[in-house]
Amino acid sequence: MKKGIYSKVVEEILSKEDEILKNIGKESISVYLFLKNEYKKGNIKNNNLFQFVFRSYYGLDRAGLGDKLKERYFELFADKEIDLEKILDELYEVSNQRGQNTIQFSFATKLLHAIDNNSPISDAKILRVFYKRRRTDGSKEEKIKSCLEIYEFLKDTYSCFLQEGQLKKLILKFREKFDVTENKMSDIKVVDFIIWSLGKLSTKKIN
Repeated sequence: MKKGIYSKVVEEILSKEDEILKNIGKESISVYLFLKNEYKKGNIKNNNLFQFVFRSYYGLDRAGLGDKLKERYFELFADKEIDLEKILDELYEVSNQRGQNTIQFSFATKLLHAIDNNSPISDAKILRVFYKRRRTDGSKEEKIKSCLEIYEFLKDTYSCFLQEGQLKKLILKFREKFDVTENKMSDIKVVDFIIWSLGKLSTKKIN
């Protein structure tokens, strides 16, 4: 991890603490906690409510995946598959609504996080904060390798956030504002909300 980028992100977060927290809706927290609790019940393959809310919350239904791809996604989910490379490879084999074979990196990380709440999530807003972009050209293997490298970067970076402690006060502010203890939400997920919110603020400025 490049310390320059890390330090820059920490500085930006600390300079925008109030904006970041204000930009996170209580509804987003509530739905996340609902999904977490619903997942704990098990048998998500037949839990239509969980699947519906999960697809809506994370945007699966807006991504043109198609029914077969979403079905395979929730099969892997129900099987508690945690090998990112395997998930990406398996989903690639099922074409989307347009008949294309695609790398579903963001959705794969959301699956991983639901299974293990200490796993980070990747999406466009989060990658924007770190000036990262996954590879979209080349072979399937090259694209997947790009995703794996980014995911390792995110895991290392989030670990540094927690170990070095610069965000400790902001994490506590987050927990107080949204009334979420460590039992309800992992520190990694709190950091994820913070980074996502910062990325969303950047989007607003661009627009």
